[in-house]
Formats: sequence, C-alpha cells, structure tokens
Amino acid sequence: MPAIDNALKLSGKSPEALSEIYVSMGPGSFTGLRIGLATAKGIAFARKIPVLAFNSLQMAAYPCTISGKRILSVIDAKMKEIYAALYEPDLTPIISPQVMAPNDLIAWDLEDCIITGSATEIVSEILRDSSVSAQIAPPLFHISKAEMLFALAEILPPMRYDADALAELEPYYLRESTAQIKRKKSLN
Repeated sequence: MPAIDNALKLSGKSPEALSEIYVSMGPGSFTGLRIGLATAKGIAFARKIPVLAFNSLQMAAYPCTISGKRILSVIDAKMKEIYAALYEPDLTPIISPQVMAPNDLIAWDLEDCIITGSATEIVSEILRDSSVSAQIAPPLFHISKAEMLFALAEILPPMRYDADALAELEPYYLRESTAQIKRKKSLN
C-alpha cells in the first residue's frame, strides 16, 4: 500500500483518478499473488472499477517480442521447479504454462528461441549442457516490470473483472503450495 500511495503522489493523482487496475495473476509467489490480488480487488471494489489481469509468463515474455523469435518464458517456482511456457513472437502459446523440473525442458523444441524470465540462469545452463541453440535475453529483460502490463494490454486482451465479478478473480498458481504438499506427505 505505501508503494501505491507513493506512485499516486509522484504522479499527482488521487485514488479517485483510478479508472482500472492492472495486475499479474500468476504464476508466481503464492503469498505475493494473494497479497497483490487482495489489494487490487479491495481497491477495485471500493472504487467500483475493473481489474485487468495478466499471466506473468506472458508479461515476462513481452519484451522479447521484438526479437521475432519464439520465446521461452521461465520463472523460478522454487522447490527445484520452474514455471515455463513457450510463445510465438506475438505471444500466442505454443506450449501452455506449466510447472516442471528445469531438466524437463530438454524435451521441448527450443532451437532458435530466446529465453527470458527469473529462471533464465537455471535454464540456460541446462540447455547449454544439452547443446540446445537458444539465445539468452539481456539481463534487463529477466525481471518483469509492472509497466509491461500496459504494453501487454495493447497486444493481448486481458482477463477483465468488473466490480460484480471480482470474487471470480483467483491467483493462477499452477501447483499446490509448499504447505499443501507437506500436508499431503504427512497424511500418507
């Protein structure tokens, strides 16, 4: 909330000036997604404005659309896993988002693609060892920035949640949380 407050102050805007909220719905950090979406939904509900939600793998891939190459977007999912998706240069999915061990990427056709996202270092080492010829995006591209949501909205229709549909906006997790996994193991 302080960051939102500071952004409004820096832009000289008041909360009343907001007409819609852009948010990444995941995949990503479980706690971060819950807090971010709850904050967005709370503000949207109070202001009676829509929330426009985007996939974080597409958000990470967006800066690489200028390459003209297929884009492997990878985010560190922790627990020795990654979130990954393969996109056409226009962000049309070739392989839909999934959670996997980084070594499982070897089965994908990744020749002549560009790799981006927070798990780039993990993935590029594995692909290099398996002789896959892929380009690594500049490090500046590896960390998604919120302003990418505005650019992404220009080429992809976001999922739109009006005030009446905010309850339907849920985080896009792709896997169970660490607590859920541990609980299942303890029950077995």
